[in-house]
Amino acid sequence: SDRQPADPLRRLTSQVEEAGPLRARLVAHYEYAVYSGLSDDRRARAEVETTLPIQLSLSLEADKPRLDVELEVINRARDHRLRVHVPLPFRASRSAADTPFHVTARPVTGARRDPGAPEVELPTFPMWSFVDVSDGRAGVALIADGLHEYEVLPGPPQELTLTLLRSVGWLSRDDLVTRTGHAGPAIETPGAQVPGRHRFRFSLFFHAGGWEEAGVWRAAESVRLPLVPGRGAAAGTAPPVIELDPDSIQMTALVPRPGGYELRFLNASAASRDARVRLQPQPAHVAVITLGGDVREPLLPNGGVYSRPVRPWEIVTLRVTR
Repeated sequence: SDRQPADPLRRLTSQVEEAGPLRARLVAHYEYAVYSGLSDDRRARAEVETTLPIQLSLSLEADKPRLDVELEVINRARDHRLRVHVPLPFRASRSAADTPFHVTARPVTGARRDPGAPEVELPTFPMWSFVDVSDGRAGVALIADGLHEYEVLPGPPQELTLTLLRSVGWLSRDDLVTRTGHAGPAIETPGAQVPGRHRFRFSLFFHAGGWEEAGVWRAAESVRLPLVPGRGAAAGTAPPVIELDPDSIQMTALVPRPGGYELRFLNASAASRDARVRLQPQPAHVAVITLGGDVREPLLPNGGVYSRPVRPWEIVTLRVTR
């Protein structure tokens, strides 16, 4: 049941903690009222209410079309799912979520159960670091760190949701209204109610067009792998450089090897591209190798740049010898 207490948002306070020329930050504290658990027959929510204390931090940086969100919640309820809902100002026909070495498009649809099917087909899907929705003119990407389940509610209005907590007390039950029979052993899992304090971090990246031309993949990397300050090279010493172009060419691995390293990249695009790799200092030898380490072909530089055509979603590994 999705039934909620009346006026679930309670004791709200907020304040602006930063208002500088580079960043603004708003922090809100409130309590979110929910029903504490299931009724005795497990068919509805119990009538007893509890509240989840929440701290919400929203940050904007100058000249960045991205809203950074930090959320801390103390879970006091059982047998429930807690999600973030983002209302969409447009209608999207599909979502696009990254998975290992791919971005998968899925239609926006509601839950359904075909005649005779043992289980409801739920439109919740996995993502690795981002999910993007767009109507072709404008879009928004939800970029998350360690949160991997999303759904686009068809509405109206449409909403993009991100699962924060899924509190359950059993590994499997045979009395669910969404499925016939078990999906595993009937073992109690009290720890899976995930009580206590939890911290989450995610961002909303606003853009024109679709996910690929907007550079959502690299935007997700900038959130999950932020710049870390460190000591620079000595004066007069050129730091090592690895540059990949165009934007769809994404580095997925960099592994030191005796005498050099191996560089793996992906063409994160549904179209063929010409991958261009610039390496400084100039290596003695570069070759394309298989995942098993066998040399397929050498690569020769042109003006210090190594080029190779790549197919849609192709993975390429280079062995670089200094």
